Amino acid sequence: MRLAVSSVLLGLAWFAATNVAGTAVACALERATSTRRRSAGVLLAMRLLPAALSAFFVAALFLPAHLQYEPAEADESLGIALGTLIALGFVLIGRSVLRAARILRTDFRLAAMTARVGRPRGAILEVSGLPGVSLAGIFRPKILIGSAALAELTPAELDVAISHEMAHRRSLDNFKRFLIACAPDVFGMLPAARRLEDRWEAETECQADAHAVGGDGRRAIVLASALVKVARLARPAAIWPSPLWSGFHVAALLETRVRRLVGGETSLPRTRAALWRTIAAAAITVPAAAWALDVSYSVHLVTEALVTYLP
Repeated sequence: MRLAVSSVLLGLAWFAATNVAGTAVACALERATSTRRRSAGVLLAMRLLPAALSAFFVAALFLPAHLQYEPAEADESLGIALGTLIALGFVLIGRSVLRAARILRTDFRLAAMTARVGRPRGAILEVSGLPGVSLAGIFRPKILIGSAALAELTPAELDVAISHEMAHRRSLDNFKRFLIACAPDVFGMLPAARRLEDRWEAETECQADAHAVGGDGRRAIVLASALVKVARLARPAAIWPSPLWSGFHVAALLETRVRRLVGGETSLPRTRAALWRTIAAAAITVPAAAWALDVSYSVHLVTEALVTYLP
């Protein structure tokens, strides 16, 4: 089997195997934290863990070891077990690519349509037929507001609504939704992933509320009022936002957000900087340590054993 072919096939097998292992870890973490509030950053890391772990293992450990130690013209055949893993890896990555293409096509189409029919209003774009307020687009998001919402909101309410969407833009929340939607993982097929995504969505909205309010109790009341007004405008419309767009009004979270704002509960659990420093450090030190300790050769030996002994 030629080296390029075996690299791809065995890479897919390792991707699937580590994905399943990462899914088990993510499920355990979701259960362990289900009764505790976590920051949006921590929840996002948990949701993307299986896909990130799989990609990291294959790119940083398996492929370098395989390319270095595997003979260019090794004569090997793959059994049913590895064939099943290869098929799973191919399905996961293919499904992710197709989903990304479909999402991007829909997003670009909606963004082009709103840009064509929208009317600039300072920092926002007024779009007739759009319900409420939304941050549209994945890579270059723009704040859209429906004509009905623009007429209904007072200047103070409009200001705090725009601040809310600006917070989403600074946090790259639309892009994070894109990553979640396209993550190549088994985890995304399970109810645990749906629960994590719902918790992440709730925290991103509360985070944007907190940034929009800035600790000001009066702005919190104004934001609550704007949320209720926009909620009353929600109805079938000519233009409906993409699921990846940040929406000012999220029906399932309306009561929770209004209660927190009126009750002065606008503080958020902080994403610990140590978490992201640890992730960044691991991405650098693990491959380096693997090569220094010759772990890469061990990965190659394990791969050879799997090829030889699995049915």
